[in-house]
Amino acid sequence: MKSITIKLILFINYIFIILAIGKVLFTHSSLSVQHLVPLILATLFLGDITYIAACNLKENMILFLFCGLLSVDSWYLIFAAGPMNTSEFWFRLFSPVMLYLSVRFCLLFLFQGYKYKMKKATDCLLAIFCICTIACVFLTERIYACAYGLQLIGSLACFLLVVLFHRKRVTFVLKSEKKTILLSLVVTLAIFIIYYYLTINVKDHIGNFGVYIVVFIFFMSIHGIVLKETDGVPISAVISFKEQLLLASIGIGVLVSVCIVLNWPVTVFILLLNLALAFIFLFNIILGENFKHNNHIISRNSKYTYALNRLKHEEEIKETFSNFLHDEVLQDLLSIKNMVGKSNRPEVQDLICETLNRLNIRIRSQMQDYHPILLKNLTLKENLNELIQSVRALFPQRDINVSFECADTLFIPEPYDMLVYRLIKELLTNIYKHSNGNHAWIVLTLEKDIVKLYVCDNGKRETLTEINDKEPSFWHKGFLSMKEQIDDLGGIFSVSDNIPEGVRTEIQFLVKGDVSYKYFVS
Repeated sequence: MKSITIKLILFINYIFIILAIGKVLFTHSSLSVQHLVPLILATLFLGDITYIAACNLKENMILFLFCGLLSVDSWYLIFAAGPMNTSEFWFRLFSPVMLYLSVRFCLLFLFQGYKYKMKKATDCLLAIFCICTIACVFLTERIYACAYGLQLIGSLACFLLVVLFHRKRVTFVLKSEKKTILLSLVVTLAIFIIYYYLTINVKDHIGNFGVYIVVFIFFMSIHGIVLKETDGVPISAVISFKEQLLLASIGIGVLVSVCIVLNWPVTVFILLLNLALAFIFLFNIILGENFKHNNHIISRNSKYTYALNRLKHEEEIKETFSNFLHDEVLQDLLSIKNMVGKSNRPEVQDLICETLNRLNIRIRSQMQDYHPILLKNLTLKENLNELIQSVRALFPQRDINVSFECADTLFIPEPYDMLVYRLIKELLTNIYKHSNGNHAWIVLTLEKDIVKLYVCDNGKRETLTEINDKEPSFWHKGFLSMKEQIDDLGGIFSVSDNIPEGVRTEIQFLVKGDVSYKYFVS
């Protein structure tokens, strides 16, 4: 689904929420604190949707899913503000959806959108639990309660099973995000305590608080991703941050003044504020789409403009390279392929076909050099196995047995996974080019946040000296580039004799989660 489509769906949902708020406000002339607080919280959620969706330049699905979760939570809060005789049905309908989205969001966040063991089974079970519970809404209350209880237990069991099975991977993510998650918990606890004592005399004043806990826990982490991507909204390309604050202050002041002069209740102010936010949401959508398809941008100094220009530049590079392959390479390939049918000599046909296959492999290899693609529907090990096979295909004349050892559940976060990918490709290619052996070994592990990569072969070479001594004949630019990258990370890059024969390359570097996790783009 395209980004603009998702944003329009969120906007239409926003309009319906405003209508629901209006119905609640005009149905009841006065609302107690117990019913007023959910409306205020829903307004904050909706305002956050406006901000996150506008900042999501890279169309990050984790951000859109969080917006969807905020939307469902907003509906839930609105029903909490209405009379129970009309909202009981909607409470029962939205509860399983909220539970389903919350668990899916947690799994998506913890695994950064990548494939993991038991993913398909888990997704299927979560969907079945949710659908069955929704179906029971139309039955008796007792049946619904049993179904919801089963969904809650089943969903938590699935979540815990996946987390325990991938505990090392989950531990790394939680360790990487511990500062932001702890900060979110502290802020949530502080707000909860304040709210608790302000409404201590209100009946059932902390009911259903647990359904929002997922939003509160990951609130800071999500906004960290947002700030990493752009730190701005489309309107910031037109007016500066100070001007935005000034306009927001004037707008809120006008709304408050009108409500005071006309003696309107606070509830009307909440409705007007939501209408203003909806207008800003639509304005940002239109402005953002215009900027994406128009090179003219008014302000060149805004962070949003910088992020948009950078994104455009990346897309232009990809488009240029793609056009080059299509116009300069693929056309020639098709021409040669057409000539194959006109040749009556079998040996010529075989030669042309062999050349085509070799050229095809080299083009794909070159594309991977420019922009390696790690498929998210594959695990890291599966991606690296595909890489090894592609390197082997580049040297059909060499018969080298490559042994690759790596845990099936190994997870290395961005951007370190791309670095490991390039290292293995470069080292394995060197073995095929320069080694006269017939066996290569690759071992990849992650131990206590330290990536360890061992690549060796059984080729016959002279004894190697230390890197700082006279360079061996095969110590070329590729090795120097790899060593430079590892040195920049404060890691270790060493080349030594493999016992009993061959060359052994050892690489170690620390994965700094607090730095790497900000690269999370699903």
